[in-house]
Amino acid sequence: MVPMTINWGEAGLLAGRGFGTVFLILIIIAVVTWLVGFVFQRIKKRQEKAKSAAEAEKAKARN
Repeated sequence: MVPMTINWGEAGLLAGRGFGTVFLILIIIAVVTWLVGFVFQRIKKRQEKAKSAAEAEKAKARN
């Protein structure tokens, strides 16, 4: 049986890259989620604004 030597520097570098990759992917997902939410909020605001404008026009037409 041959004893294995462990290169702890290389093992640490590999672990660091793995953790770094995971956190980078999580940050990317968080930013994409935030952007999608921002876009949906703007769309909803525009729809509500258009709806209130349409209701105001109906009220003017009634008077």
